Amino acid sequence: MRRLSGVCCVCFLLIAVAAPAQSFHVTLMNEVSSKMKSGEPFTAKDEASGTVYTGRVITQRARNFLRRGWIRLSFDQPIRLVDPNGEGVMHPSRKKQLILLGTTPLIAKIADDAVDVSIGAGKARLVAAGAAGIALFFMNGGNITLKPGYKLQVEPDR
Repeated sequence: MRRLSGVCCVCFLLIAVAAPAQSFHVTLMNEVSSKMKSGEPFTAKDEASGTVYTGRVITQRARNFLRRGWIRLSFDQPIRLVDPNGEGVMHPSRKKQLILLGTTPLIAKIADDAVDVSIGAGKARLVAAGAAGIALFFMNGGNITLKPGYKLQVEPDR
């Protein structure tokens, strides 16, 4: 009998742990950006219950072309973002990086055409390569900005 009750207790605990938590949506009340300093406060409101949640942002700016900015929202209440990656970090899409990478040959072509007649075709190619490299050096990979009214899916933290 003890063994049966122990097995039932373990099964109940496994079912309770494996059961998904009820997620709900909160709406940001102020703008959150990866350009903000880490530790700045933010607020979000649950429209269904009227509860206001507060927290702090942890951010990283986009430093260069290969690095994108990111945001992590740390709530003061025991809730967390529902994240398919499990990291709790929000990244911008790669679209900006692809657009900037696509405009780099255009910058090189303009630099090549600007000096082609004056210094010759061979040296103009080197100038074009240098212009493309400088353009990539000064481009950043993209920051993320969440406007007020953005809906976040959260769940109670276990």
